[in-house]
Amino acid sequence: MNFNEARDLLWIASIFYVFAVGFGFASTFFSKNSFCKQATLLAIVFGFFLQTRGLYLRGLEISGCPLGNNLERIQFITWSLILTFLILRLLWKLNLLGSLCSGMAGVFGIISLINGQWDHPYWMESTYQRLFSDPWIELHASIAIFSYGIFALLAIVSGMYLIQRKSLLSKKSGIWGTFLPPIHDLDHSAFRLLLVGTLFLTLSIVVGGMHWVHHPEYVTSFKLFITLLLWAGYCILFFLRYSNRLFGSKFAKSAISLFIVAIVSMGFVNSKDRNANISSIPVQPRNGQ
Repeated sequence: MNFNEARDLLWIASIFYVFAVGFGFASTFFSKNSFCKQATLLAIVFGFFLQTRGLYLRGLEISGCPLGNNLERIQFITWSLILTFLILRLLWKLNLLGSLCSGMAGVFGIISLINGQWDHPYWMESTYQRLFSDPWIELHASIAIFSYGIFALLAIVSGMYLIQRKSLLSKKSGIWGTFLPPIHDLDHSAFRLLLVGTLFLTLSIVVGGMHWVHHPEYVTSFKLFITLLLWAGYCILFFLRYSNRLFGSKFAKSAISLFIVAIVSMGFVNSKDRNANISSIPVQPRNGQ
């Protein structure tokens, strides 16, 4: 293991996240064991530190925010997910949330590292200079991907809501029902996460739009359509929830479905030509070519 190599650090971070899952569920079933609870948080913190270091080293290597291939984008989303969890943990005490977040980060991280095609070394090409030719586009892309991390946390909370609701309707706690937070806490948390995520995604659209007005040739109509469609979907979901027209299980299922669409859409907004080093959200040719 080379601690100055980005991939090695990302591997170790994913393993720490997997350990956090084990400690988290152990602390749930053995609530009197304080060691497991402390070990869960420590594993998440260590994993987050190593993941941050790995993304930082990759950023130095590519001279920009690491968002140039599928591995980098997935790692940035899971990094955003863990960061959001660590911040909100100070405000919301939701049982099993840390375990589920670290589980998603670990699984997605390992999948992205195993698939070698997802880590295409675009920065090694002779024509490569920078991933983003404009700092505004780099800011736009990083905010957009960060909002995906928040929406990932929203999907997890929504899944917890559906499990708890099923337990209440069946009048059987089941395996997890006893350990999950009250259903109204999950509902309030999901709404707040939707609000924060939508605000970040809106900010990314505004920042990207400021650049697009002056350089519309940098973004294809299809990629612009996908980005705005996803943004509109989350805005509509927010206003429907705010007006109490969509709530409960339908809201939770909609939040999970939208996140799946967001992840799948990343494959459609990739550049048509890797050699052009076009960014994903939104996509633009390097050096204005």
